[in-house]
Amino acid sequence: TARKSAMAMGFRFDAIQRALSIRNYRIYTSGNIVAHFGMWAYRIGLLSLTWELTESAFWLGAMSMADLFPTVVLSPLAGALTERINRIGMMRFAVIFTGLQSTVLALMCLNGEASIAIIFPLALLLGVVLAVNHPMRLVIVTNLVGRDEVPSALAINSLVFNVARVAGPSIAGGIIAAAGNGAALLGTAIVFGFCAVGHAVFAIALFMVKMNSLAMPHEPKSLRHVPGEIMEGFRYVAGHPGIGPLLIILFSVGMTARGYADLFAGYVDTVFSLGTDAFGLLLSSVGLGAVLGGLWLAQRGHVQGLTRVFLAHILILAWALILFTVTNNFYVAVVCVFIAGFSQTVAGTGEHVLIQAAVDEPMRGRVVSLYGAVSRGTPALGALILGWAADQVGLRWPIAFGAVLCIGVWGWAFSKRHQLAEALETPPIERGA
Repeated sequence: TARKSAMAMGFRFDAIQRALSIRNYRIYTSGNIVAHFGMWAYRIGLLSLTWELTESAFWLGAMSMADLFPTVVLSPLAGALTERINRIGMMRFAVIFTGLQSTVLALMCLNGEASIAIIFPLALLLGVVLAVNHPMRLVIVTNLVGRDEVPSALAINSLVFNVARVAGPSIAGGIIAAAGNGAALLGTAIVFGFCAVGHAVFAIALFMVKMNSLAMPHEPKSLRHVPGEIMEGFRYVAGHPGIGPLLIILFSVGMTARGYADLFAGYVDTVFSLGTDAFGLLLSSVGLGAVLGGLWLAQRGHVQGLTRVFLAHILILAWALILFTVTNNFYVAVVCVFIAGFSQTVAGTGEHVLIQAAVDEPMRGRVVSLYGAVSRGTPALGALILGWAADQVGLRWPIAFGAVLCIGVWGWAFSKRHQLAEALETPPIERGA
C-alpha cells in the first residue's frame, strides 16, 4: 500500500494524526491551507504584474520588501501585543483585511488603473498588517495543541504553506497564461479574486475555532511597560546559548540564500528566455521540494537530533543554489530549486521548532516575534539587495555569491553544533531555566 511504501522510505504518520485529531487545530488548518493557496497566487500575480509594468529586477525586490520587510520593524512591538490583545481576533482582522486588499487590486486591474505607484503602497500597507499579525499566527499554534504535538503541528503548518507554494503558483500561472498577453490584466484580476475568496474561507474557519481563556490575556497590562518588555526580550535572546546564535544563523541565511525565488520572474526571461509557464514551474518545483521537506519533518515528530538536521540542510541549500546559477539547462535548474526548496523548509522549520521547544513560556510571544522579524524580513531585504545587484551584473552572480556566503555561515554554525544542540533540544524546565 501507499502507506507501507511511505513507511519504507522513512515516513510515519502517527505524529501527524495526533496533531490533526485535535478539533481546533484541524479546523484552523483546513482554513489555513485555503488562505495560503490564495496568498501564493496573490504573490505570483503581484510579481508578474510588477514585471509587466516595469521589467525591473529592482522593482521585483522592492515589491517583496514591501510585502515582508515591515515585519522587521514592527514584530518586536507585535510580540509584546500578543500578551495584551485577543489573538484570534487579530488574526480574523488580518485575514479579512487581506481579502479586501486583494479585492481592491482585482478591481484596479479590471478597470485598467494598475500602476506601480499605487500597487507598491498597497503591498506595503498589507505588509504592515501582516507584520502585526505574524507573531499571533506563530504563537496561536501552540495554544491549539499540547506540548507533545507542537513539533508536528508546526511542521504541518510548514507543510500547508508549501503545499500552497506548489498549487498557488500553478493556479496563478495557469490563469494568467490562459488569459493571454492581450488580457494580462484580466488574468491578474482573477488571481487577486481567487486570493480574496481563499481568505474569506479562512475567516469563516477562524470564527469556528474556540479559544476560550487563551483568546485573551489573563491580566490586562499597561502599554507603558511595552518598551521595557521589548528590551527584556532582546536581552533574553542575547543571553540564551541556543536561541541567540540560532537567530544569527537565520538572519545570515535569510540575507544570503532565501531571496532567490523572488527573482524568478526576471531569471526565466533573461537567462532562459522563457515566459510565465517557466516562472510558475520553477516556483512550483521549489514548493514541491518544500512540501516533501515539510512532510518529512512533520512525521519526524520530535526535537532530538534536529540541530544536526537543520545544519546539514543549510549546506545542501547553498550547494543547490550554486548549481542552479551555473547551469544553462532549464530542467537541471528545476531539479536544483527542488532540492533547494526541500532543504530550505527542513532548515527553516527546524529552526522554528527548536526555538518553540527551547523558549521559556513567559517569553514566548516576544521571542517568536523576533524569529518572525528575522524569518520574514531578512529574505525580503536580501531579495532587494539581490535585485539591485542583478540590475548591475546580471541575475546569476548575486545568487551564486550569496550561496557562497551561506556556506561560510554554515561553517561557523557547524563549529557550535554541540552547544546549540544542548541548549535547543533540552526543555527549559530540564535546563533549570
